[in-house]
Amino acid sequence: MFRQLLTLSAVMLAFGALSAQEAISHHSLFAVGELTAKWTYRAETHFVLGDFMKQSRQLILRPAFIYKLSKSIHLSGGISYLYNASYEGGPFNTNEEINFWEQIDFSHQLGPIRLSHWLRHEQRHRENGYVERLRIRILVDAFLFEVNNTPVDLVTFNEHFVVTQGLNWQKMDQNWSFVGVQFPVNKHFIARTGYRYVALNRAVSGQHLHTIHSWLIYRFL
Repeated sequence: MFRQLLTLSAVMLAFGALSAQEAISHHSLFAVGELTAKWTYRAETHFVLGDFMKQSRQLILRPAFIYKLSKSIHLSGGISYLYNASYEGGPFNTNEEINFWEQIDFSHQLGPIRLSHWLRHEQRHRENGYVERLRIRILVDAFLFEVNNTPVDLVTFNEHFVVTQGLNWQKMDQNWSFVGVQFPVNKHFIARTGYRYVALNRAVSGQHLHTIHSWLIYRFL
């Protein structure tokens, strides 16, 4: 019964993606290595393209250190460099950002369902000023079916962005909701694609974006 429900969800995903307004392609590279039994480093590079890969949207460089507090709880922190250009369907604007961040990750499993949650606090130094933000993500994935010995997982997540000042919540910045499928291409590449709904809270007016969002994730260590 559980397998049938997941298959039905995948079919609903396909119909939802057909109504998407735009295609976003997210290409990620990860270098991960152990320093000690408790400490790990990770270096991320993200290229975000829009309009079926015709338009550059964003470049992200994000080195980080991770501390394994327990099997299911990890603490991490690092620096992000972002170069934005006409991002998320808004008016054309190019700007750069440096932000420092701290994060706590918690993962667990309920039967065949894997869950992971993280809370990230960002100190954002932008061209138009300084701002702080909380990002809260809940991700769920589970085995869906197998094609030629390749497992295909159903993946869904919600990520909520909140502008903060110290410990005070100021306003919602944006919210992402995603449902899609993920599968390994080989031992290095992971592909993920699906439907993403974005709600943006901007000074002029709110924006709601329906996109087909695809990730190609490469882990080369």
